[in-house]
Amino acid sequence: MKGPGLIEMILGKIKNVFTVLPRKYREERVSFFYHLVVPREKPVSFTSFFWIIIIKCKIWTKFLIRKFFFRIELMAPPIFIVGCGHSGTSLLLALLGAHSKIFAIPFESSYGRSTRENFLNKLFLRLTIGAGKTRWVEKTPRNIYSIEKIFMVNPGARVILVIRDGRDVAYSIKERTLSIEKGIHRWVDDNLAGESFWSHPQLFVVKYEDIINDRSNTLSAIFSFIGETFEPSVDQYYKKKSFIYSHKIEKPENAVGLQRHNLNRNWQINQPIFDGRGKWKNMTDDEKAIVKKIGGDMLIRYGYTVDNNW
Repeated sequence: MKGPGLIEMILGKIKNVFTVLPRKYREERVSFFYHLVVPREKPVSFTSFFWIIIIKCKIWTKFLIRKFFFRIELMAPPIFIVGCGHSGTSLLLALLGAHSKIFAIPFESSYGRSTRENFLNKLFLRLTIGAGKTRWVEKTPRNIYSIEKIFMVNPGARVILVIRDGRDVAYSIKERTLSIEKGIHRWVDDNLAGESFWSHPQLFVVKYEDIINDRSNTLSAIFSFIGETFEPSVDQYYKKKSFIYSHKIEKPENAVGLQRHNLNRNWQINQPIFDGRGKWKNMTDDEKAIVKKIGGDMLIRYGYTVDNNW
């Protein structure tokens, strides 16, 4: 092969390298953060070990440059987003992470349910400063059970508790677990765990529906609570690609189970804000009866219905 053909082949291989390597890096980075929380079932392969070294070197390099050359320091206490899963916590993480001063931790660390808070604090510091930001926000919905511990470990922390219509939450969970009963039980149990902290001065309760209905005023109130200036551009978060739950940005078609759930979550946080209200209207009469029996009183108390005649 000579001349133009050889040059075209070489350029094609170079292009392929620059396409494959970033994709592989994203895949290994998602895996790296995931396995900080979930132990690996198999020994680390040589390839994965190589990528782990690359990822750690990149984290440290960015941190050292920003800290010692640009003198960036953490300037405010951390923020934690909690709530029942499927309530809009990922959306709020994306919105806050689009702020010029706030770094969104790129994985659910189970911070309040871990015994490694010191390790996580150091890692979050390096990631935040390495990103050129001065404060971090972490999102693990299940931390709604660990609010007291969060305040104990981080006395100045701010916690944002997200609530959503339990009917929509139950239906959304049912799409993943095939059980409307599990969905509504989780909504009731998780929110009951957070209720005793609603009046805490360092906790802010926000409804997903208010973010959709009255985004500007709701976000202004949230940023005022955490002591930051509201930047209207945060709702453009989707313009910067995020790889938190998956290394791909695609709406799942054939994937199932956890893989489908993670693909869907990662696709959602890379889309403009859309209105996810009213999914519950697709419930069968039997499913509605289950939701009313288990969560009807709480739905009324939270202002989502006036009675159980829906």
